[in-house]
Amino acid sequence: MSIKHRPLKSYVIVGGGTAGWVSAAVLSHVLQNTGVSITLVESPDVPTVGVGEATIPSFIDLLSFLNISQKDFIAKTNATFKLAIKFVDWFQQGQHYWHPFGKIGSKVDGKEFYQHWLKNHIHGGKFEYTDFSPAVAMAKENRFFIPDPKKPSNLSNSAHALHFDAGLAAKFLAEYAQAKGVKCIKAHVERVEQHENGNIKTLHFKDGQEVSGDFFIDCSGQRSLLLKKSLRVGFVDWQHYLPVNSAVVMQTEKMSILAPYTESTAHDNGWRWRIPLQNRTGNGFVFSQDFCSDQQAIDLLSSQVTEKAINEPRIIRFTTGKMKKFWHKNCLAVGLSSGFLEPLESTGIHLIMKGILNFVQMLPDENLADVTQNEYNRLMDAEYDSIRDFIVLHYCTSKRDDSPFWKMWQHIAIPESLQNKLALFKSQGRLMKNDLDLFASDSWYAVLEGMGVKPNSYDPTVDASNFELIQNILKESEVALKRNVQQLMSHEDYITRILAST
Repeated sequence: MSIKHRPLKSYVIVGGGTAGWVSAAVLSHVLQNTGVSITLVESPDVPTVGVGEATIPSFIDLLSFLNISQKDFIAKTNATFKLAIKFVDWFQQGQHYWHPFGKIGSKVDGKEFYQHWLKNHIHGGKFEYTDFSPAVAMAKENRFFIPDPKKPSNLSNSAHALHFDAGLAAKFLAEYAQAKGVKCIKAHVERVEQHENGNIKTLHFKDGQEVSGDFFIDCSGQRSLLLKKSLRVGFVDWQHYLPVNSAVVMQTEKMSILAPYTESTAHDNGWRWRIPLQNRTGNGFVFSQDFCSDQQAIDLLSSQVTEKAINEPRIIRFTTGKMKKFWHKNCLAVGLSSGFLEPLESTGIHLIMKGILNFVQMLPDENLADVTQNEYNRLMDAEYDSIRDFIVLHYCTSKRDDSPFWKMWQHIAIPESLQNKLALFKSQGRLMKNDLDLFASDSWYAVLEGMGVKPNSYDPTVDASNFELIQNILKESEVALKRNVQQLMSHEDYITRILAST
């Protein structure tokens, strides 16, 4: 039997920014020394959105995958560490909770920590679930460290992500990718030429030049120049689930105390973020035009920031949803060209990474097999769906009714998949197992508890454990966690030490 090995010889990426340069970095790393050419076309006429400054721990995995020094990246992107998101006024005004990274507690007698905590809570225990999160214990005290696997402690189960300057991150990855042979063309795509079978053939630029390729990656943002405009792939609109459609963003001076977490505060007509960088603070207010004008949004954000503004507020529009296909013919959409989910859980850059990492795990040859495309699209559909449900969870469980925006959430339709998940949880605190869900059970438990969603009972098998012993373990664990955190450096001192060593 003869094997026909016919690999693709050239890739063309349309669009720079975070999506384009993450894609270029991953492709150039995976295809190094294969003879494949990679070209990125960056339009000088189209500004990048450049808002996404907060990540989740999977970004640390990307740096590791690319053999990028975390210290070097932090030094060159004004990055800070992120241990958690603090949600303020979401469940009710005057209340806050944490969604931390890493594990919360440890299994006891082979049973989930949450179930033991739940039994204790039902019997009058005063501890919050996230009181047993090492990440939250550090975040509350504005302290930080990266656990040493060789020196295990009760802080070892923490995890972290980064906040960074999106423009500097794109520049860093551009230098990385170009050092691995990626060619960058500064040009504006004016026309897309297709083969008779519909595949994309050649990009024609405004200046008269052109570039052809075997495969094209669309990182052109919400315009989706290739997948939507040229290949006519449709869009699944999720605004009936997530009706916010605008954001006002602005930068302010550095925070006086550098917090190792993102803050998300709910307001009458939406929510506000605050992201600390080494040199400045990123701020934004996410809202729906149905409930709030642009000027009202600008006024609210301007009145809430605590540091001096260093630029003028600007408005961004978006439509929540996803493309019906992420990969069609010889084109893959990555980033905003593939869909948009609001930045409530900092998943934008994760979806960029997942989009290109899933692709390089199933790189096609010249056949562009349908079965490969279908499997890729299935995986990305599951990724988007599970993140959508997690974001909707924050809204639909709120008890706020102080404005028309929040009253809307008392009767808005939610996805059936989330309805089922909530029903199972309310029964005995159990979660549906979904290996493709980005967020692990600890994350769901943290947000469900924070949003006041209470199960009617707990797993009866935990009654086999010595309850008095469990109560003592909880008390001792919480005290020990607080004590160890007090020995740590402040977040800002930890970053200063990193910068001194680079």
